Amino acid sequence: MTAFRILFRSAPKCLSTLSGLALLAALAAGPVSATETTTCELTFEAADWSTQYRAARGAGIVRCADGRSLPVRVSIKGGDRALRISAGAASFSGVRDPRDVIGAYAADGHDAGPHRSMRKGGVQLRVTATGEWWQQGGRPDSLVIAAR
Repeated sequence: MTAFRILFRSAPKCLSTLSGLALLAALAAGPVSATETTTCELTFEAADWSTQYRAARGAGIVRCADGRSLPVRVSIKGGDRALRISAGAASFSGVRDPRDVIGAYAADGHDAGPHRSMRKGGVQLRVTATGEWWQQGGRPDSLVIAAR
């Protein structure tokens, strides 16, 4: 009976030590991967499909820092002249999965020099490119990205 009392009395201390170790292990493991964000890069090319609507379509690929990638279609609208973009590039932040980049982006007015800053919810996009249209100061007003 004495042995039972000793075990019973020490059980709460033992359990609190175990739960403390479990909590410490959970904190050391870091955040769950579903909530971690990564950065991704888009490379693309696009050419006129409608001079009336100042729009271009093209294709590219999204590559994320965690090694995942996604082939995409790109549709761009904006500017006051014909569109042709070669060596288009964009960087995304706030991405949890490459599919997070799919959707419509609108210019947010925070442009810095040769870049165009755009946003879709919590995902921010920064676009730059080369090509006659881009070199003459053309910048997209909207950009739509779809999976291929």
